Amino acid sequence: MARYHTVLADYDDDLFDITPQTLDEMRETLAAVEAELAIDQRRSEEAVLDMARDADFVMVQSVRPLLTARVIAQLSQCRGIIRLGLGVDSVDVAAATEAGIPVSNVTDWCTDEVAEHAMAHMFACARRLTPLHTMIADGRWERDTAVPAFRIRGKTLGVIGFGRTGRAVAQRMSALGVTVLAYHPRQDAGTIAQHGAHKVSLDELLQRADLISLHVPLTEETHHMLDADAFAKMKDGVILVNTSRGAVIDETALVAALCTGKVHSAGLDVMEQEPLPGDSPLRAFGNVTFTSHIASYSVEAVGTLYRDGAQIAADLLAGKWVSTVVNPEVRPKAEARWGKYRDDQS
Repeated sequence: MARYHTVLADYDDDLFDITPQTLDEMRETLAAVEAELAIDQRRSEEAVLDMARDADFVMVQSVRPLLTARVIAQLSQCRGIIRLGLGVDSVDVAAATEAGIPVSNVTDWCTDEVAEHAMAHMFACARRLTPLHTMIADGRWERDTAVPAFRIRGKTLGVIGFGRTGRAVAQRMSALGVTVLAYHPRQDAGTIAQHGAHKVSLDELLQRADLISLHVPLTEETHHMLDADAFAKMKDGVILVNTSRGAVIDETALVAALCTGKVHSAGLDVMEQEPLPGDSPLRAFGNVTFTSHIASYSVEAVGTLYRDGAQIAADLLAGKWVSTVVNPEVRPKAEARWGKYRDDQS
């Protein structure tokens, strides 16, 4: 009989459906530490709590705020929470820390996908692919729809947030003859330079960049970090791409910047409200390219996400402290409840 009960309480079956092979691999990984796995789609707080109340480990793939403080307070047996993705805004991390529960994300499963998706948006904006496609699909053939398109080589790209994905974008774009500026308050200039970029302040980045790509988590500090004041500092005709979280941009300010031409075009994989409301003023702009919060997806990435998530759960259940824990300050409380952890040497 299994010693531990691990649950995957919610996953996105539209895009991230679990194949039988991946499910078998997850179960095999967890069985090695005497843990069984139960999976289901629980799309509300109450439904998640009903499934996870007595679980030793809880995983969620959804970006919805399902593991709230109220839910976490009732997870009396929980030794760990995994957000199967990068952002952890669907988990109340502060509440988990107070309860002595380590929270982890899966950090290295879609770096290539998001970097490539951000670049696809940059090129689509610079070459005006969306208005050109729409024009031809509507039965017209007007070559001046391409005006103004821009060459990317020789331009300056500002990368806001320089984690794995930001670094991947910088490395790829610098190889294409683009000058890359990076804003990340907790990384030193030497580390940033190793990835082909120059460390600058946020103000300098906004003032110098021809293209801006966002790669930050959604926090109190980053919420609406691109507001009206930030747009006012940008060059006229800047290209803006967001593959992080929608609320990092104040969409009212973005609409105003699109109206004045301050923003030449925008590529948005994420929006403040998803799905994008039918009456959103952003829909009126032919120079905005939308994708449906899909940057992280590829056939290859899906299997990696679930396999890595199961391995993190197995490591923590086996008493191994993993480097992906986002609230490392919880360790003394967690050890007081569950015993000492061994440090991750990987």
